[in-house]
Amino acid sequence: MVPVRKQVEISEGVKVDLLFTPRLSIYQDSVAALPELAADAGWLEVMERYADIMYFAALNAWELDGHGTAEDFPHKRGDFHGWMAADPDGFAAAVKFSVSALTGKRPDELLKEEKKSRESAKEAAKIEKKKRSLLYRITHPLKSFS
Repeated sequence: MVPVRKQVEISEGVKVDLLFTPRLSIYQDSVAALPELAADAGWLEVMERYADIMYFAALNAWELDGHGTAEDFPHKRGDFHGWMAADPDGFAAAVKFSVSALTGKRPDELLKEEKKSRESAKEAAKIEKKKRSLLYRITHPLKSFS
């Protein structure tokens, strides 16, 4: 089983509990300015999205652990973005944890899957190139007859 709870320090001495469950999606709907992340998004955009995910996970833990409602939550979304900038190493460790918690897979499993996916894509591209090459050799001489 992959752990889904983590405590992080978002600023000097300020610790926050995170809880990664499917319930996080209810918080995304409450942030109207959160656009869909593009497939070609850059590194900064992806890290900013993870800062939002950490914020949602903190809200999730706050509410489900009975500390109060989202309105009572003592931290702001900007606190998590500030943490991202101020402590890149701590933030990166939390991102790694969140990926595992949200996918249910350990980082080494995810890396193996990604490597396998890339190898499959490369193999498919080689096959497609061979097909096009063969098709060209067959059809090109026929064009000179017409």
